[in-house]
Amino acid sequence: MKKSTLLQYCIMALFLVFASCSKDENEIILEDPSAVVEELEFVEKDGSFGLDEAEIEEGEEEAPAESAFAKSYNHYDYTLLKPSGLKQRDVDSIKCGDSKTLPLLVGSYKKKVGRVTVSNDGENLYVTFKANRNRYMKKVYLYIGEKTGIPFYSNGFPKLREFNFKAFPYYYGGMKKATYVIPLSSINLDCFEIVAYSKVYDKKSRCYYSAFAYNKNLTQGYSYSGYSGCYYYDDWVRSFEYCVQKCEAECVQAYGFHEECGFCENDVFNTFLAYAFIDRNGPAGFNIELITNPDGCDISNSTEVGHFNVAAASETTLKIEYQVNAGYEMCEIDFNYGTSRLNTPNNYSKVFDTPVTTFSFEIERLSGANIYMNSGAKITTTN
Repeated sequence: MKKSTLLQYCIMALFLVFASCSKDENEIILEDPSAVVEELEFVEKDGSFGLDEAEIEEGEEEAPAESAFAKSYNHYDYTLLKPSGLKQRDVDSIKCGDSKTLPLLVGSYKKKVGRVTVSNDGENLYVTFKANRNRYMKKVYLYIGEKTGIPFYSNGFPKLREFNFKAFPYYYGGMKKATYVIPLSSINLDCFEIVAYSKVYDKKSRCYYSAFAYNKNLTQGYSYSGYSGCYYYDDWVRSFEYCVQKCEAECVQAYGFHEECGFCENDVFNTFLAYAFIDRNGPAGFNIELITNPDGCDISNSTEVGHFNVAAASETTLKIEYQVNAGYEMCEIDFNYGTSRLNTPNNYSKVFDTPVTTFSFEIERLSGANIYMNSGAKITTTN
């Protein structure tokens, strides 16, 4: 071989080395499949190693081929998920309550290759997979539903092909992270079990890892154990419960006030009624408006959102009933009352787990001629 030709090959090899080192790890990778460590039969058949042929269905399911690098498999009954494009900070800005984050671990050696974060808003479940440095997700399988419905082989390994949600980022490539959006209406459970699996490719070692979200409170035994090359077997910890987080309603303050029977001082609204007047009205009682958006004591721009009614329940008790108009709900009520002007030390309050449109309670009739009320509610609009 001529020296010039050999020199050209050397320069080209050096260029390829430097080019591969300059890649951003967040970029999608493409590998020549012949350069990758092939999966063992155990991993390739999704945990069906050692099973009778009758228990192993032919073929491996995956999405239809979408590129020259993708494989095509038999189609099973599942929902195909695609990355939403949402970043974790986007999900955090709309989620309700707390997220649940678990590490993606490989086998009983608990080799960490990434993590899974689950959260929800009022309509959707958000499941975010993120691979660690130099690692890429190549497949994602999710089981979401009743704990008793998790499909397993007889040897203890979950039947990934029967999971109800799956995603296939790339076959010869992979993704660093992806958020999948699943409508809560498709799950229709307040609490449910999740099995989160990903086949993760390690760019440095050129290994594939079968990784599950780790839940230290539950161990699912697997009957085949051992260690070989890239693969960790033995016991797996792979199932966790998630309960839909309640979305706190955005509630605004409403004030109880009746212009003809009330007054406002120092931005405090008071309404007073004579017991004799309440008695004359009988069961019908008397309505006091609930208003929002007052500018101090100026109610010219206020909105009436409902009322509470004061009625005689007996000679010694009064019935107080709150009711809001159509399109509104109450998050909580706060009813303060007393026997003299601007002195309402007695209180009845209630915070509702789920917003309501009506609520009633009874209080003792205080001694004296009148009842003074400094009361209100927190109101939210309905969807």
